[in-house]
Amino acid sequence: MAEIKVGTTLEIEGLSCQVIGFIVYRNPKDGNKKWTEYRLKTPRGEMWFSADDIYREYSISWPSRIKSNRIGPEWHKVDEGTQVVVRFEGDVDVDPGESAEFAEFEDSTEEKTLSLEIWPDGSEVSEGHYIETKDIKVTGYKKIKPKGAATGAVVALVWVMFILVSVFGEIISELPSNKKIEEYLSKSIEYQYITSITGNEKQKANVYGYTGTGYTTEDVAKNIIDGVEGNTQMITESSDDSSITIQTKKEYCLVYVPEEGDIDGDGYDDVLVQVSNRKYNYTSDNTPYHASHVTSRWYRNAYYSGAFSQDSSKWSHTPSAYEMYDGPTIHDMGNGYLDTYSGSVRQASIDARKSDSGGISSGK
Repeated sequence: MAEIKVGTTLEIEGLSCQVIGFIVYRNPKDGNKKWTEYRLKTPRGEMWFSADDIYREYSISWPSRIKSNRIGPEWHKVDEGTQVVVRFEGDVDVDPGESAEFAEFEDSTEEKTLSLEIWPDGSEVSEGHYIETKDIKVTGYKKIKPKGAATGAVVALVWVMFILVSVFGEIISELPSNKKIEEYLSKSIEYQYITSITGNEKQKANVYGYTGTGYTTEDVAKNIIDGVEGNTQMITESSDDSSITIQTKKEYCLVYVPEEGDIDGDGYDDVLVQVSNRKYNYTSDNTPYHASHVTSRWYRNAYYSGAFSQDSSKWSHTPSAYEMYDGPTIHDMGNGYLDTYSGSVRQASIDARKSDSGGISSGK
């Protein structure tokens, strides 16, 4: 394929577009295979052209949202892994070395595509279809000023800033803060500690009860999201009952109604919250405290579908409770109501700290 750079004008299946930026990724879970994604400006809005010259697969896609926050059985997973930013140029919102978990789906025709990217600050969904090389034509070049281009000393400065932010980010994450779910629950007068469940590898999960009366799991989930300033990675809502899981970079949380419903006898269903480090979920398959079979099964399936892939890389030498897992996979694509709500809370928190030095961005 002819060289494509920022400013190149293309015609893809008859649609005129211009490359305004690109990202080169590698997948460490697939022999560091590399591919390039080009951000396109088109009459139909933003699109992305993905070029995998190794497998000779090319596709075009656009941002999407999935109804009910998940996809149906007409889609099947064909690829998954980790995408790490190797190089970028132009108008793209990534940083050197930044990474995201990804999953690729196809429909029964194997022509339409659906993609999920789980970045540290949220999920992105796109849909599209495969294209043939004969339908991709380079038609010219129009110089534009690339917003994200960085060379020479600027690249060095970016890397220094990236390292400093990473180091200080780790230090700050260990300081007392309401950005961790466990710390928020233990400090808030709205939650009462009930018990702990011991798992394998010296891990445990703590269970809290929400002290308010007449509140739903959604109300409590939003309260937790507010408490951690929207610092979530993925939020999944069950289609079988009212249970909700909140996944962060280090924690996994279940918000649910106990099997007995009204435990304290006040005439309203209680709402319980179980929270743990993700290593607890990775190594243990204990039933959540007073959870129904439906809630327990969904909780385990949700963890396997949303976090297990990342955790299995981190704790590859630690025995996992999911080594023989054969349950269903929940194709939760993010971008649901609570994900959107969490993003709004996170942005409001960022805006409130504009006087700070800022930080690195995430996602594309």
